[in-house]
Amino acid sequence: MSGEQRRLAAVMFTDIVGYSSLTQKNERLALELLEEHRKIVRPIITRHNGREIKTMGDAFLIEFGSALEATQCAIDIQKTLPDHNQQSTVERRVHLRIGIHLGDVLQRQSDVLGDAVNIASRIEPLAQPDGICISQQVYDQVRNKIDCSIEDLGPLQLKNIDYPISVYRILPSRENSEISQVSLDRKRIAVLPFLNISPDPKDEYFADGLTEELIARLSTISGLKVIARTS
Repeated sequence: MSGEQRRLAAVMFTDIVGYSSLTQKNERLALELLEEHRKIVRPIITRHNGREIKTMGDAFLIEFGSALEATQCAIDIQKTLPDHNQQSTVERRVHLRIGIHLGDVLQRQSDVLGDAVNIASRIEPLAQPDGICISQQVYDQVRNKIDCSIEDLGPLQLKNIDYPISVYRILPSRENSEISQVSLDRKRIAVLPFLNISPDPKDEYFADGLTEELIARLSTISGLKVIARTS
């Protein structure tokens, strides 16, 4: 058809974790975070020669001429967002999932279509928050060219895809892992007060007693810091 063009391309999908839920709870905040995230991501896409095809709600569809450039772009995005999150309150932090596939696409006007687009969209939800998943085709192009470990998730049956797709997870660099460990102390714990759900308000002492007893027992564990109930 006139105006259509086929080519090999690396297709990237990004998606904000928990955005739909946030929209229901606080639509105004969700829209603000959407714009903030776009301002962060778009310059990175341009820097890695990506072409923004379109946005779909909180998702980006991006095309690259190189699987390596697409992967480096994804890594760059996931390295940049922690800097933004460290300077933001918990409710204003942005976490993305990213999926990348390399395949044949059909350009129709300003849009791109085809199996490559569908597969990339199905790979993206497999990524963990702040994570990146890639297909076998992308892995073959980048495995010795990026400074990150890659984990083989094996062949997976993706929704609405007739055949299994081999998927890989790009693991964060050691530097990012150290930052994550510093920002999240896994040896501190807080016990939230138990609630009295009995119809008798006199049973309140029982809920308080459970809370105090649990705090006391956990405090005896060596190396575990238990936050005081009055904190």
